[in-house]
Amino acid sequence: MKRKSKLHSRFNAVIMLCLIFYSPFVSHALQNSVRADAIAAAERDAVDQVNKPLWFFGGCLGGILVIILANIHEPYPPASSLLGKSPEYVSFYTDAFRAKSRNLQTSQAMRGCAANCIVVTGCYGCMILNVVLEESYYY
Repeated sequence: MKRKSKLHSRFNAVIMLCLIFYSPFVSHALQNSVRADAIAAAERDAVDQVNKPLWFFGGCLGGILVIILANIHEPYPPASSLLGKSPEYVSFYTDAFRAKSRNLQTSQAMRGCAANCIVVTGCYGCMILNVVLEESYYY
């Protein structure tokens, strides 16, 4: 009978240790799941919400100033995506939405600035080529 008692107490001790160390891992796994879901939804919504042509043409017309503005400007996520969500989800979603949208804005403004540089360089090249190839009518 003593043997069963020791076995029973050891079994209980092992169960208690498992429960003590298991619960933080479960909560950490759930938090990672919430984080992954929030980041995926935020990036998907950011791609839909950012006005890419506006930032592209802003980069064409404004150059480096628009690139700086695109990097500084932080848009707010849509409130409809955050209704009924946990505070952790809202935090992860907001951070990911702002980072992704700022990245998209900056990249579009940089593309617009690069396109403007290419067009201006091409125009100056054509003008220089025209002057070089032009025949002189003055003798």
